[in-house]
Amino acid sequence: MLIHKDASEIKMYDCSFCSYKAIRKGQITRHMLIHKDASEIRTYDCSLCPYKAKQKCHLTEHMLIHKDASEITTYGCIFVPTRRNKKSHLSSHILIHKDASEITTYDCSFCSYKAKRKSQLPKHMLNHKDASEITTYDCSFCPYKAKQKGHLTEHMLIHKDASEITTYGCSFCSYQAKRKGQLTRHMLIHKDASEIRTYDCSLCLYKAKQKSHLTEHMLIHKDASEITTYGCSFCSYKAKRKSQLTKHMLVHKDASEITTYDCSFCSYKAKQKKAI
Repeated sequence: MLIHKDASEIKMYDCSFCSYKAIRKGQITRHMLIHKDASEIRTYDCSLCPYKAKQKCHLTEHMLIHKDASEITTYGCIFVPTRRNKKSHLSSHILIHKDASEITTYDCSFCSYKAKRKSQLPKHMLNHKDASEITTYDCSFCPYKAKQKGHLTEHMLIHKDASEITTYGCSFCSYQAKRKGQLTRHMLIHKDASEIRTYDCSLCLYKAKQKSHLTEHMLIHKDASEITTYGCSFCSYKAKRKSQLTKHMLVHKDASEITTYDCSFCSYKAKQKKAI
């Protein structure tokens, strides 16, 4: 019911160390972990591998990789033959089968952006904040800063030894992934076309294996006035995707300000991790 209340009516939980505010007590509890020393944080350890989690729910999700498929409770979609490991994931999936008029959206108060999930709106709102208002997650090994904790977690992998990283292995080939999502995408190459769920464009014959690809494709069917663009604060460049603007901003930075990804076999250096 919080979405129907005025901001002044909502009780906020304030961080005592920074400007972060949360609507729920659980959110502030999780946030406070970033202000604690590693020795103060209770971890939930996997009994089958070196994985450690700060939150019990993350360990529960991790343990699925050690289970046989037959042992995992899954939730099936009533519209297409696909299943999800978590009920919340199924709820998100079901949105694609609903008519736009049936979906509650969370609207940005500054632009025309609308989100289908409440968690997406706070991430979007960062685009409208001044840099001084945003809590950043800083790397303790290099100058890297992230607006989202998940991005810092991903970045930290470059500072770890290969032996310290939990990998997700393909059961059909030698492919190993650092993230579960990467393995899920990789597994599509081992499936028959008839087994793969596609995301179909309603305006042309385009089909995508990943929802994000369809979202990107749909931009070609929109009028320029309908598309949210991200503008560069130093030149006239505008991007349709935030990630494009982030890449573009590198041209305005001094070499000393840019985090580079170094090849361990030669002198090659890259500005983007995927280029290494």
